Amino acid sequence: MQYRIDPKSGNRLSVLGYGCMRFTKKGMGIDQAKAEKEMAYAIEQGVNYFDTAYIYPGSCLLYTSDAADE
Repeated sequence: MQYRIDPKSGNRLSVLGYGCMRFTKKGMGIDQAKAEKEMAYAIEQGVNYFDTAYIYPGSCLLYTSDAADE
């Protein structure tokens, strides 16, 4: 994975990010078990930037927060 340094924060960010609007859906929401697996795989591959825009369906911010805790 390639990384860039954010000039404002100094954080090292992966060039490739994961757009959380693509989480696997279950009914009208997100399939939490699959979302956790998807995030874990992305992290294993070196991704450390997750796009969690508030307009994405299914409150992906809550799912990414829960998955990051595990």
